Amino acid sequence: MEGGMRNAEGMIGAPWGMGGGMLVMLGMVFLVAAAAVVLALFLRRVVAGDPAERIRSGALRRLDLTPAVAAGRSADLRGYEVEGFLVIPDISGYTQFIQMSAFALAHAQYAVSALLTSVIEAAEDVLATAKIEGDAVFLYSARVAEQGQRAVSGPEVGGAVCALLRAFYRKRTELSRANACPCQACRNVDGLELKAVVHSGRLLLYDLRGHRELSGLPVIVAHRLLKSDVGLDRYVLVTDAAGQDITLPLETESKRHAQTYDGVGQVESTVYAFTVDSLLTEEIPATLGTPAKVADAARKLVEGLRALRGTTDGA
Repeated sequence: MEGGMRNAEGMIGAPWGMGGGMLVMLGMVFLVAAAAVVLALFLRRVVAGDPAERIRSGALRRLDLTPAVAAGRSADLRGYEVEGFLVIPDISGYTQFIQMSAFALAHAQYAVSALLTSVIEAAEDVLATAKIEGDAVFLYSARVAEQGQRAVSGPEVGGAVCALLRAFYRKRTELSRANACPCQACRNVDGLELKAVVHSGRLLLYDLRGHRELSGLPVIVAHRLLKSDVGLDRYVLVTDAAGQDITLPLETESKRHAQTYDGVGQVESTVYAFTVDSLLTEEIPATLGTPAKVADAARKLVEGLRALRGTTDGA
């Protein structure tokens, strides 16, 4: 009788003991399949709309940026000027990524939102988030303590710029190595790069319907510099106005750059080219294990469900 019970226990326990890893793999396959179904349903409902706006909305949702948090300060500060630093990290290859990923928009949204989140979180101790602008984040800080703003030094800003660069490329690497999805968006995350513009000047900060807004000539200049003919996909451009205070603790090659804009004139700057290897000094596993892939598939399934629900609600 005891022998029979042992045999029965063996028959029951053997599949679990032998197949623990296989169960995990089956779970991952199920999650990927479920994500594919959700993605297919989502795409059936997407008949109009701007992909860039959907991704911006997804990033806002992930970051949960309320007006007060987005401003980085209390929302009752209105209409004052401050000397400040402006930093705009911008994802290179974004347009091609969105066009290529038109049939995997939910996963494209997930990837870009995760990258933007990592950038903001890496710099938030120094740089406040004013706005998410599709493939870019508009960050700022005060150079001088006034109107309740904490003074931020040039070296602090330089350190924050380096931190957000590292965070972007670490997250990009993790997304790529933990990927369990064969769609175009997930397979081509490595094609995304980051460039950043750093500028400074006198800024006007004000509230518009509860949202913090920044204006002034430095804001216009910083955004125009995003379109500079630098000829690189991965770099940091520091204007002379900001460069007198900011140093970048990076191993980079630099070159002088000048460009003339209507209504602004010539803007002098230094362009710093960097390598990903110089940023990622910590070892990242060449391949992440099954648990990471399962988690990746689960997160993409959730993102797909959210996108599907949002599209259904707006239909």
